[in-house]
Amino acid sequence: MRKKLFSVCILIAIIFCSLFSYNVTSYAAKDNVVIVIDPGHGGTGDRNLGAVYNGFTEKDLTYKVAVAMKDELEKYDNVTVYLTRSADTFLSLEDRAKFAKSVNADFCYSIHFNASAEHDFYGSEVWTSCTGKYYQQGYDFGIIESDELASLGLYQKGVKSKVGKTGDDYYGIIRHCVARSIPCDIIEHCYLDHIVDVQKINETDFLQKLGVCDATAVAKYFKLKSSKTGTDYSTFSYVSVKKPSGKVHQDSSEPEICDIKTLAYDPESRNVLVEMTAKDSGSPIIYFSYSYDGGATFSPLQMWNREEKTQSFNIKIPNGVSNANIVCRAYNNFELYKQSNEVNIETR
Repeated sequence: MRKKLFSVCILIAIIFCSLFSYNVTSYAAKDNVVIVIDPGHGGTGDRNLGAVYNGFTEKDLTYKVAVAMKDELEKYDNVTVYLTRSADTFLSLEDRAKFAKSVNADFCYSIHFNASAEHDFYGSEVWTSCTGKYYQQGYDFGIIESDELASLGLYQKGVKSKVGKTGDDYYGIIRHCVARSIPCDIIEHCYLDHIVDVQKINETDFLQKLGVCDATAVAKYFKLKSSKTGTDYSTFSYVSVKKPSGKVHQDSSEPEICDIKTLAYDPESRNVLVEMTAKDSGSPIIYFSYSYDGGATFSPLQMWNREEKTQSFNIKIPNGVSNANIVCRAYNNFELYKQSNEVNIETR
């Protein structure tokens, strides 16, 4: 009797295990992630070119990166990838979102490059929705994307959201996608008008590398694996940001603190050692700059160590300047700055 009971138990266990294995395999086979990649801008003539600097045209770069991203993503299992445009054609932002909806996209990634009015900023940034789960999903991806872009030596400005005057997302592609229940991020890879980033863009195969980084971030976010390459992110883990209960507004105020004092002056090298304290409770400090002529001219933006509230650096006073008036600026990641107190140095 015991032998019969044991045999029955073994048979039930075998049947259960085979059913369980079948369900897992069946689920994996049906599970398909749909990704829409949107190469920003596009259009013939001078229409919708995007940023144009240093011999680069944004619409061309975005397409090259998008194609590289698509090619890399398609190496993974159970993923379908679409481009919003496959040529140099004009598409409205709403049409791009409509296309993403028509293919039941799980996420839309809008590929861009950056430029600034004064040509002084550099680095990568990711823009996401200001609303609920779309903020949460977009921010989570953005952190992964930032880590990937940092691996290429690009300075990271962070993941941000911006609310427009109507109370909805400021950026049209994000707004139109969210209206259709699709999470969407804008990836601003780097600046076309700043030497720090331009020297990276000029590197061999750099656009290809950007596309691979973008695809890798997507693969990590969706925990994809590739039977073709052996890459497996199915166990990749990350800490998710808390879903906000309301709109996440941009920081619209300058840093609260930007104070300096001089620690030492070396007449031989004409270097002044300056200690600077900067703080912004609304967003991180990411750049600083300095002036030795009371703010008439400033240095290029320097990278700020976000781990430290107070840090020190040297300012070299040029020959011929006998009376240096030092002031500094601290910039948050919404590019708003606070100017410090002024410190006088007699260099005679």
